Amino acid sequence: MASNGSVQKSGKNSWKLTVSGGFDGSGKRIRHTKTVHVADGSLDVQEKQARKQLALFIAEIEKGQVATSGKMTLTQFYEFWKKNYAIKKHEATTLSYNDFIFRRIKEAFGQKRLDKIEPKHLLSFYSNLAEPGIKTIQQKKDATEPPPAESLSTSTIRKHHDLLSSLFSCAVKWNMLPYNPADRVEPPKVKRKPKEIYNQDELGCFLEAMEDEQIKYRLMVLLALTGSLRREEIFGLQWEHIDFENNAIHIDQASVYIPGDIVTKDTKSKSSNRFISIPASVMTLLKQHKAEQSARRLKLGGTAKEGGKWQGDDKPEHDRVFTQWNGKPSHPHSFNTWVKRFIAKNGLPHISPHIFRHMSASYLIICGTDVRTVSGKLGHAQPSTTMNIYSHLLKSAEQETAHTMESFLQQTTEKAKQNKQAK
Repeated sequence: MASNGSVQKSGKNSWKLTVSGGFDGSGKRIRHTKTVHVADGSLDVQEKQARKQLALFIAEIEKGQVATSGKMTLTQFYEFWKKNYAIKKHEATTLSYNDFIFRRIKEAFGQKRLDKIEPKHLLSFYSNLAEPGIKTIQQKKDATEPPPAESLSTSTIRKHHDLLSSLFSCAVKWNMLPYNPADRVEPPKVKRKPKEIYNQDELGCFLEAMEDEQIKYRLMVLLALTGSLRREEIFGLQWEHIDFENNAIHIDQASVYIPGDIVTKDTKSKSSNRFISIPASVMTLLKQHKAEQSARRLKLGGTAKEGGKWQGDDKPEHDRVFTQWNGKPSHPHSFNTWVKRFIAKNGLPHISPHIFRHMSASYLIICGTDVRTVSGKLGHAQPSTTMNIYSHLLKSAEQETAHTMESFLQQTTEKAKQNKQAK
């Protein structure tokens, strides 16, 4: 609580207000200061006006409307926020991604005092992020050639805003800021673009060329394509998750990479924990892959406890489906590396592992599968999420209903005429 204050003339019509706020945890006195301007007049009149401003200032402090630690820089506050809030709330992958996003924020105004950051600074920052070449400008500061035309996506720019908003929200809650500057700007609008997927001919060429590849890579593609699995879900699979008898897979964890380590985490959401059906042909490949993996395990003499070099789990049923040569979990990025090399070798259009999942959903919708079923396959929490992502396909399918109904009515009318003539 602010206990007392004083006023001191600092200019012709300006006065410095000083309010004592007690002591901090280290015993250092807390002082709040503010400079106010008053109207012309005698010294006594000006001081009277300054004291009225002082009373209002004290009231603001006591209501928590004045920051108490605003002199901390944004970078300092980010580390404070991460240690006292984010580590307890966020998973390791989110923490790692926050660090990645904050690099640009730090470069823009990381050394700026927390209480000096205004909405205009955020607006300027977002505009800068949308400029061509921002992706590589940090790595090419000393380069003489102009930056490439590629710019950040609106989704990535929005993530910068979301992180800043979370930071400032905590600063307000902890009485370090009087308001959240991110609340006073319109967040960048995310422009959703339909995912570019292979057409049926391109997919056919891809699958045909893939027949000569190792089983594990064929399986990665087919699990993403027929099961609508995320890359991290594929690499989180253990053999105990595979139900060979019922041609089904249980998705209940994911394998992700954070700098320096591969970690296992829960699925993206509760709805992502799901059972999915898999075609019998894919299950046959899984059996072959399992047999090959077991042979490698035996060749290495089994696990360390068995005197061998296999570094998977001691229990065979807990082993990962996709491993390195010695049984350690495969790196999730290895899927991307293989796809990149594979399409280059075979002269195929660009594609990423995640697009196979979108391709799966797209073909299911095109073939008439209802949205709720597709949503469950994808592991979306709500069918509305699926509808938002694939609205362009659903619109096209809806338009087809007009042609379907028209044909139905024509056939029905024609049949009635034929029946009438027959009588």
